[in-house]
Amino acid sequence: MKVSEIMFTELRSISIDKDRMISDALNIMDKQNISVLLVTKNKGFLAGIVTERAIADRLGSSRAGKLKASSLHISSVMENVKNLNPDDDVETAADIMSKEKLSGLPIVENDELIGLVTYNELTKLCEKVKTYSVEKIMSKNPIFISPDDRLVHARNTIFEKKISVLPCILESKVRGIISEGMIARAFAEFRETVPAKHQEERLRYILVGDVMKIPTTISITANEEIGNAANLMLTEGMRGIPIVDDNDIFIGIVTKTDMIDLVKNQFQVK
Repeated sequence: MKVSEIMFTELRSISIDKDRMISDALNIMDKQNISVLLVTKNKGFLAGIVTERAIADRLGSSRAGKLKASSLHISSVMENVKNLNPDDDVETAADIMSKEKLSGLPIVENDELIGLVTYNELTKLCEKVKTYSVEKIMSKNPIFISPDDRLVHARNTIFEKKISVLPCILESKVRGIISEGMIARAFAEFRETVPAKHQEERLRYILVGDVMKIPTTISITANEEIGNAANLMLTEGMRGIPIVDDNDIFIGIVTKTDMIDLVKNQFQVK
């Protein structure tokens, strides 16, 4: 299958000019349920991409200074990425995104931007996988965090371990999940509402439990079909789903990254 068959083509809805603000990018991401936007310049020419991860990195570090998300330009968090051709295979896209920890790849033909492939498009392909359970692809010893931990600790863990989502666990039970996107939005709101002179002190006191999401379906069991897990991620807008045993004890997690790896491996599991 070629990337042209699955790419998102309504580019105006997922594009943003490099001179607009980070807060604008987050608003568009919320509206489109997406974690990456195309960044344009000079009447629509591709300049790069902006991701939730890059925003969480900038707003959660001292590099943001005392600036608000509504005062920081997209160009300050923009990243340059590889482009794909429309005739490239979906496995190629999945391989690049997996290896380079990318949440999206622009599709370019004859120097013209024509589409974008993200985690969502590749995860959607996994909705058809009914022959395997999530036990075959889930992480069985994942990193997790407590709702009582500080948000800055969650941010640091996500960046140090190069992951995008953390289960929030208390007494071996799933209490919620937190992703780089949730962290980005929490930091943006914090910098908008807290006076600059108090930010450094108060930032340390934001807890994971104040920010984490508690989905309608908070977890699934290991015998759930991969296709159902993929559908749930897309429906709930989740980057990962905690896995529990028959006693609701946390035993693992399946993420969109696992779905990407499944596509990369042509839907074969080890």
